[in-house]
Amino acid sequence: MDGLNNYIYEVQRGTKPMALVTLVESKLETAIKKIEKSGLSYAVQELEGKVNIFFGHSPCVETVRGFLHKKLHELSAEEDFILGTMLGYCRIAQCERYLGRTKPIKKLA
Repeated sequence: MDGLNNYIYEVQRGTKPMALVTLVESKLETAIKKIEKSGLSYAVQELEGKVNIFFGHSPCVETVRGFLHKKLHELSAEEDFILGTMLGYCRIAQCERYLGRTKPIKKLA
């Protein structure tokens, strides 16, 4: 749960717009209480025995809710790009990942 506290702090301070934690289901209620106490929005994605909790600023969480019916590996290139960017991943790496998923890679001779 230390990671959760750190992510809450980062979102509240503006270093990232949204965060993701994966927890065992038994920790869900405690995590949600902490997130709600912090005043952040959240969405829960159920997995097998675990949960993904996406939390942060409301517009970001609302955007992600639109595609949480899919498993993360099933996201389109565009959805994957949106999610990675909102989670604060390197924008250049996200662009490279997006291009790798949407365009054939040209090999130099």
